[in-house]
Amino acid sequence: MKKDTIAFSVKMTEKEVYRYTLYHVYHSFSGIFGLCLSLIALVNLICNFTSLSDQAKTIMIIIALWSTVLDPLMMKSRCKSQFKRTKAYQSALQYRIDAAGITVSQNEESQTLSWDKLLKVVETKNQFLVYSSRIHAFIFPKSMMENQEDDMRELVCEYTRDLPVKLKGKIKRSQKKM
Repeated sequence: MKKDTIAFSVKMTEKEVYRYTLYHVYHSFSGIFGLCLSLIALVNLICNFTSLSDQAKTIMIIIALWSTVLDPLMMKSRCKSQFKRTKAYQSALQYRIDAAGITVSQNEESQTLSWDKLLKVVETKNQFLVYSSRIHAFIFPKSMMENQEDDMRELVCEYTRDLPVKLKGKIKRSQKKM
């Protein structure tokens, strides 16, 4: 029997915020550019190690480490402080996905975002990311969805079928078949 509504609770964790941040950064132009620059610096360092000056080696090492080690460490630190600052993360959020859209409730407050206000839905290995703007997304950790991942895919495909909402990741492979 096909569901037309799913509901679940999400108690956000630092780990989930960090996963979202890593995905968001490393799937953007600047993130990909930074990784390419780091890779080029590493290849240059390896191929030209004997001919590079000590100063050039140091610069190449810093560039090679920037997007692969330093940036993720800085992101982890920012996520940790963001997690502590954001009051919405301190208690569970209740989500309801239905024909009206995505309803989020916490304590006595509730708000519904209609399907036509979404830009993109991405399914990663561990999360569904539902973007309402270029940088803001609902984060739905699969571990907290109570085995409703298939239902989520089906509902998103059904309710966005005639809308210009981009679908990426595993959800895209489901081919919007409703």
